[in-house]
Amino acid sequence: MSQRRARDLVAARSGWICEVCGSAAATNFHHRKNASQGGLWLPSNGLHLCGSGTTGCHGRITQNPADSYRLGWSVPSWQDPKEVPVFVFSHGMVLLDDAGRYLHTDLEVPCRAS
Repeated sequence: MSQRRARDLVAARSGWICEVCGSAAATNFHHRKNASQGGLWLPSNGLHLCGSGTTGCHGRITQNPADSYRLGWSVPSWQDPKEVPVFVFSHGMVLLDDAGRYLHTDLEVPCRAS
């Protein structure tokens, strides 16, 4: 899939609202699995976020890796983003597909480790 198509599908899915906080305009595509780790330009691997790599929710993800992995906003190199649930403000814990849809699960937000 092209970068442009992935960006368009993720923007349509989010309605141009940050998928993490739901209270700000989304301006950036965030790779859940980093491109340097083999993450592709796919809607299942992307979130539409406010801020940059240092500000807004994009910065929050960068600065809080443990929470980001726990909530599926980041995905380890050995996992497929399509198989890792992610918390989005509007739907709770969901899977993301490559058609730009949320797929509901029966999962709850994982608790923070003590």
